[in-house]
Amino acid sequence: MRRFPAALPSFGPLGRFAAPLVALALILAAAPAAAESWQLFATAKTAKVFFDRDSVREDEGYVHYRVRIEFDEPRDSRDRKYRYKTSLSSQAGQCEARKVALTSVAHYGEAGNRLAGSTRTPERWRQALADVGADGLQARLLQHACALAKGESPVPPAARATTATIGAGVVVSTEGLLLTNHHVTQGCESLTVLDGQQQRATATLVGTDVANDLALLKVERAFPVAASFRRGTPLQAGESVTVVGFPLASILGFDPNVAFGYVSATGGLRGDATRFQISAPIHKGNSGGPILDQGGQVIGIVTSKLNALAVQKRTGDLPQNISFGVRGEVAQTFLERHMASFRSGAAGPKLENTEVAATGIAITMLVACRKSAAAAGNQGAATR
Repeated sequence: MRRFPAALPSFGPLGRFAAPLVALALILAAAPAAAESWQLFATAKTAKVFFDRDSVREDEGYVHYRVRIEFDEPRDSRDRKYRYKTSLSSQAGQCEARKVALTSVAHYGEAGNRLAGSTRTPERWRQALADVGADGLQARLLQHACALAKGESPVPPAARATTATIGAGVVVSTEGLLLTNHHVTQGCESLTVLDGQQQRATATLVGTDVANDLALLKVERAFPVAASFRRGTPLQAGESVTVVGFPLASILGFDPNVAFGYVSATGGLRGDATRFQISAPIHKGNSGGPILDQGGQVIGIVTSKLNALAVQKRTGDLPQNISFGVRGEVAQTFLERHMASFRSGAAGPKLENTEVAATGIAITMLVACRKSAAAAGNQGAATR
């Protein structure tokens, strides 16, 4: 009996064919469905998966379809007798039972030449049928094929891919109101809030101020504590500040991160009176987070940082730690305009840095924005 070539890419729990594709760690990609037979279905770090929509057919209770995987670099076959760049497989599945088997497979070289291949008899592939579960690449391929077999017009996952961006938000009311930046929420198809205990809740956008880069969210949960905004005491250059957020969360993790600095200037770029400048370092994931004074009160909302590389290209000088916040008075006016209840008061006594950090962590939530990858690509480069 002929055997399948070694190092066949995996398709879920299908015996010895399971390992390689699992290692691909597939992510959804933003690409339109091709007009031709082969559709881009999904992408991974090292490969692309294509689905042949014209290959879909029903026969004796099974749906048959073809899948092509193109690797970025040639791969060694398991027996190391050749290197292949493309794998083409035919599969048969049972839609209701959610089971799939490979019926044939072939490997091709960089020049498109066939290197190896094999075909299973109907008896053999029926014996090899395996459950694909409810999710994963193989489950999505089967679902897509079944929909096409019914005469539907499903969109490949690659065409409806989403991406997530992360910012921060300040709890302004224990009843579920959260203040963040407009650019953190811009174009979001859904918003999720995550607290320090990793508890999630959905959020709804209830108000925005594009000019001042502010947004108000209603979160579907209550909070144990809320921020207090400083009122009546003007900002002073040189006063200490504490910033809380989730910078570079994909690298540093989803725990709140604390940074310290000073008020460098009481105005923003070109003297913008709605902003002020701080020396605390911020990165993507800080936007929307609180800027606190030494008493633990909110005096601003992180909004952006100077594009250091652009300035260096223009002036030859590389600026460091030049960040900006929306002034607390502007944020309070925004909240009042949306009839949001919040706490405010005169400047309080100075606290230890650890106490201010603990206060900031308690009132700062992670805000995750999910949007279509196409929308994310088209959005401006505002710092999150």
